[in-house]
Amino acid sequence: MTDAEVRKPVPAWIWGGALLAASAVVPTAMRAVAPGGLGSAVAIVTAVLFAASLVIFAFGFRDGGSVVDRRRTGVVALLVLAVVPFVMKLATSGPIAEDQIPLYTVVSYVQLAVTAAAALVAVVTTGRVGVLPPRWRWAPAWGLAVIALAVALPQVVGVAMAGRNTQDLIGVFTVASLLIFAVPLTLGVLAMLLGARGLATPSPQVYPPAH
Repeated sequence: MTDAEVRKPVPAWIWGGALLAASAVVPTAMRAVAPGGLGSAVAIVTAVLFAASLVIFAFGFRDGGSVVDRRRTGVVALLVLAVVPFVMKLATSGPIAEDQIPLYTVVSYVQLAVTAAAALVAVVTTGRVGVLPPRWRWAPAWGLAVIALAVALPQVVGVAMAGRNTQDLIGVFTVASLLIFAVPLTLGVLAMLLGARGLATPSPQVYPPAH
């Protein structure tokens, strides 16, 4: 008799996915409760939830769960992706003096380049190490592609529609915002489902007795 396969849940994916989904849902809920009154707090809470989810995905728990198999490159990329936006949120949570605007503009561009590079390394590492089930190991890469499209589309459309009806541009920004909201929510729910489903592991052989 061959050993049957059993599925072992992956708590790190469940918790990481829950935090990632919360990073999309909680800010929307907070703005609904207090529209316009919790701007800095919403940004910081979002950054904390997002950073915590990536740290869990990077290291997993004692029983595993690192989506990058704790490979140094993938872990560093996820930590950079977690820490850099969080630090920027803290640095820009207060009022910015007018003479500091050029500096913050340069820093924001540097942050965008660093986080984009880190995200690319993280999703490629996740796809190549093969910790996630084959069907889903490139899901983070597709999510990154959607985010990149959502960020770039309003800029491209804005240039193309310069001087035209701004109502259409508002629609483009709305679609982009929905995509940016949907990606972490979808990936978070997917991670929770995969974590609950678990990974296949051989069950102990009961009969005949193992020798």
